[in-house]
Amino acid sequence: MSKVKVLSSIGLLTGVALTLTACGSNSNSSSNSANSVSKFKNEVPTKTAKSGGTLNYAIETDFPFTGIFSNELETTSTDSDVMQFGNEALFDTDDSYKITNKGPATFKLDRKAKTVTIEVKKGVKWSDGKQVTAKDIEYAYEIIANKDTKSQRYTSSLADIVGLEEYHEGKSSTISGIEMPDGENGRKVVLHFKEMKPGMTQSGNGYFWEAAVPYHYLKDVAFKDLESSDKVRKNPLFFGPYKLQSIVRGQSTTWVPNKYYWRGTPKLKKIVATV
Repeated sequence: MSKVKVLSSIGLLTGVALTLTACGSNSNSSSNSANSVSKFKNEVPTKTAKSGGTLNYAIETDFPFTGIFSNELETTSTDSDVMQFGNEALFDTDDSYKITNKGPATFKLDRKAKTVTIEVKKGVKWSDGKQVTAKDIEYAYEIIANKDTKSQRYTSSLADIVGLEEYHEGKSSTISGIEMPDGENGRKVVLHFKEMKPGMTQSGNGYFWEAAVPYHYLKDVAFKDLESSDKVRKNPLFFGPYKLQSIVRGQSTTWVPNKYYWRGTPKLKKIVATV
């Protein structure tokens, strides 16, 4: 009998055995189930996390990852999986995905004024030590809406922001509906909308972007060259818990703690993500 047939037979016999067991006395089954459940603890003990150690993370994919480490430009979920260790959104959410003010930036919606005010917290820094600024938030919209980047993130929902459509069509060199009250190096951005929509307080609503881009680092790269730039593919900056230490293109990435991480230094010494 071949190995495959043996395994199949074992699987069949196991299935029959389980079925016969399940067909036993209902009263005994119910009693045993109740007794088993009562033995499980409702809570697990909380202990102080230890520092150090390496996490080896498997990336399940049939193809090498493309390595476009940009929320605005990546087109595959695999790239998102690979960069998750450094990538962090501007907002935290509760269990219902409602945006809270506990994340890297605070959020305030004013339906009467048709605005959303975003303010990055002081101390939220890129992995090179630079503070995340208002311009970093605006620059993300410029990348998405500029046709030279060929970004697939531009949508009619985002075009509800005043001036974004005009910028996308090349009719304006700036996005009029993005206001920076304290200047580009400030931390506050006010988004002006044509209409306010239901669900704007929920993460993923699609009417505004929830990430920032390091303008100081990428400003010298032409929009058409961003996707292929080493600053995106080889040496990206993030403000999340880890920074990219090294990469074998398409195969693996090695991440180490971002010492500037605003929530504190993460515990793991290294993360190796490998296809």
